[in-house]
Amino acid sequence: MSDRSIASRPSGEQVMAIVDFMEQHPVLALGQMRGVEGREESKKLWFQLTRIVNNINGPTRPMKSWIKFWADKKSTVRAKVQAAGDPNSLCSNIEKKIYDLFLANDNTVNQKNMSVKQESHFIEEPYFNENSMDQSTEAQPALASDPVGDAEDQHIVILQKLVTVMSDQASALTQLAHASHANSQAMERLAEASQIQARALDRLATSFESIGAATHDVRTAIIGIDASMKRFYTNSPT
Repeated sequence: MSDRSIASRPSGEQVMAIVDFMEQHPVLALGQMRGVEGREESKKLWFQLTRIVNNINGPTRPMKSWIKFWADKKSTVRAKVQAAGDPNSLCSNIEKKIYDLFLANDNTVNQKNMSVKQESHFIEEPYFNENSMDQSTEAQPALASDPVGDAEDQHIVILQKLVTVMSDQASALTQLAHASHANSQAMERLAEASQIQARALDRLATSFESIGAATHDVRTAIIGIDASMKRFYTNSPT
């Protein structure tokens, strides 16, 4: 058995999440949602379940694949009980729960030679056998088309891709905003540094002006002393 086929099987946590969800929505579990409104509600619930299961440790699958898995799982449990003629023959707790919740009142389960009831809105796909990952996958009955239609599935896939693109775009815009904010802060620090430098230059210029004024006063004083000395020596008797 290849690693790829093993990796594609749902984990036990994913299977339990599906069963718990179906326990809360038995009409969906039994495929009893009919009419336009029922189809729309079914699509919404399956979309919700797909998001839940894909966020649990295990493979990520499209909605159609999880729909097919659930049909396969019910068919497998039904076939096992039909073959053994006794629900107690089920070894898996998950399969027992599926039987008790959704198949116990199914009259076809107790008829050994009756063909397995097929889910008309699923397509066959290999599934996870929770008893052992090393056991071979049991053959499942042929399954038909998706209840929500291929066109609706494609529409959902496109919407999911659009959400992903919009999320990436929002992330890029956030990063750009952070970069712009950092650049703005750097410019503010540069402006503050320029103001500090300008004030330092002003103080230096003031100091030079003070030194120039003091030098001028000293020079004037020296000239006055020189003139006084000349007058003194000129007027002194020989």
